[in-house]
Amino acid sequence: MIGTSGGIVLFVYVAYCWQKQGIHTRNEGWKTREDAPKTFVWTMWFYVIFAIVLILADVLNLNGQAKP
Repeated sequence: MIGTSGGIVLFVYVAYCWQKQGIHTRNEGWKTREDAPKTFVWTMWFYVIFAIVLILADVLNLNGQAKP
């Protein structure tokens, strides 16, 4: 369940960043898509892929918990 919750939170954050057309970068704060276009695209792809992996890990039970 934690993976699914984390994945959903990441999807919500991606939607927020996409709507506002910006991302939060370490040591630099909020950057718009125009200020850092490559970073924006890479970050969006990373978050989407990571969210999918988290959700699939829960669905496929790859998190190490045995089914009852």
